[in-house]
Amino acid sequence: MSATGRTFLLSCGGTGGHLSPGIALAEGLVARGHRAVLLISHKKVDTRLAVKYPGLHFVPIPGTPFGLHPGVLGRFLVSQSRGFAEGRRLVADERPAAIVGFGGFITASVILAGALRGVPVALHEANRVPGKSVRHLARFARRVYLPLGISLPGRDDNKLRAAGLPVRSEIVRRPRDEAVRSLGLDPAHKVLVVFGGSQGATPLNQWAREAAVPLAALGIQLACVTGMGKGEAQFTELAGPGGARLRSATIPFCDDVS
Repeated sequence: MSATGRTFLLSCGGTGGHLSPGIALAEGLVARGHRAVLLISHKKVDTRLAVKYPGLHFVPIPGTPFGLHPGVLGRFLVSQSRGFAEGRRLVADERPAAIVGFGGFITASVILAGALRGVPVALHEANRVPGKSVRHLARFARRVYLPLGISLPGRDDNKLRAAGLPVRSEIVRRPRDEAVRSLGLDPAHKVLVVFGGSQGATPLNQWAREAAVPLAALGIQLACVTGMGKGEAQFTELAGPGGARLRSATIPFCDDVS
């Protein structure tokens, strides 16, 4: 960090969709001479992505997903209280210039800890339908960055700004054939990639299993990113047009989206 650099806390854990833009923002801040502290969850998806960036500073924060089942709700409330205590400690120790939250179940505790200390807060929402964290925490934020054309009913429009999705520095366009081979598939055939986010989407995974054979008959290879813990990496050979042999791929996790 340069002599004039400042510290920013980025609350971005829980899913790859929260963590990836947080990493992208951290890269931009560090490149400008600032210090970025990325607050992540204890989930495997966060750990797996974080280890790829040894030059960035990650701090795990207590937190579990929200749910109405008594057991789930109890764990959520306990983890939020612990996260709030950790957030207060970090705010006191780091004295951040601002806190940026990207949504997810660890965001509330950190944002509230900062807002109560008078630290400027900003929120970023990547989805067309804003999540619970962004909707409920918007009242504490000075700026809320949303996709173009999206609003937050009942919130001060002066806070809202249109913004795209921060992209990690290594994500660049690759030649098609190279990208297809990296999936273990044949560049000579068309490819359909089914991707339900870092955690996967069960309905999409089910559709992919059912669609693999009819798609192969049309000459289309299928690659399905199932999400961690929702399937093993495997390839299946299927019959294609004119006796051709096509492959379908099941991939538990993929953060190489270039």
